[in-house]
Amino acid sequence: MFEQLLAAALHELEANRPAMLVTIARATGSTPRKEGAMLLAGTQGLLHGTIGGGLLEHRCLELAAAQPTYGRLTRFELDNRKAGSLGMVCGGTAEVLFTPLADPTPLRAARTALQAKTPVWLCLPMDGAAPYIAQDSALPSRPTILPLDGKDALCVPLTDAGRVFVIGGGHVSHELCALLHRLDFRHVVIDDRPDFCSPARFPHAEHTVVTPLSGLAAGLSGTLQPTEADAFCIMTRGHEGDAEAVRYALSTPVSYIGLMGSRRKRETLFCTLAQEGFPEAAQQRIITPIGLEIGAQTPAEIAVSIAAQLISWRAAL
Repeated sequence: MFEQLLAAALHELEANRPAMLVTIARATGSTPRKEGAMLLAGTQGLLHGTIGGGLLEHRCLELAAAQPTYGRLTRFELDNRKAGSLGMVCGGTAEVLFTPLADPTPLRAARTALQAKTPVWLCLPMDGAAPYIAQDSALPSRPTILPLDGKDALCVPLTDAGRVFVIGGGHVSHELCALLHRLDFRHVVIDDRPDFCSPARFPHAEHTVVTPLSGLAAGLSGTLQPTEADAFCIMTRGHEGDAEAVRYALSTPVSYIGLMGSRRKRETLFCTLAQEGFPEAAQQRIITPIGLEIGAQTPAEIAVSIAAQLISWRAAL
């Protein structure tokens, strides 16, 4: 989403048209979106993104169109019981930051970093001044207001810290990765078959790794080594591949391990793991069957159920 938003912003600036970032800086109570939600507005209305739609977004688009070069922080009451509110029934409060865009340099730097898969933060001064880019790994992984360079700024990470390692490049993986891209999940695809694990088949994957499933530790080394912020979705073509992937996943600190398969496959695998000395606590880390229970049958439906579960996992990080 952010890469598309940056591209849209650069397009407007190159055409000498005013553009403005509209960002939720603080949110309390019940609000449509939380901190870091962002849209790009022009004099003709919405260009990209959303801060939740409805009356709040409509009013912000009006303000951006009326004063496209005026940066400021504006507080909105979303409670129809209060005087001066927007008439919404949410009951919360949103502080919205309006950031006019004039200099394409930081936007180009952010887009270049995203394309290079380099973590980058967009820093938005709380007084509506010009944005700037930071690439400091010490910055938080969630949108946060921090004192930087003598003034408070909302620091929005443009790349999620966590990645989804999709083990197996079959039909469900193909459908799932298309959804992961739409949902702004960084993802890596691993398989032992080159035809099922290539940039052509998974064009939005950060990496496609062809490696024997018994050699995942070697294949996922260096910058690909999984961390606590990462997830495993295991859906290989057979029991042996699943078992190899599960063994490796359990040796890592990842916070989500999902396994696709039937109840019988699960029972067989857990019996094997117990015989190999894996403690019950380790086995409890495995979510199987993977995905939310929505009665999914087709690869696309199963992918939806998995993506929904991953959204819940990411929100809890």
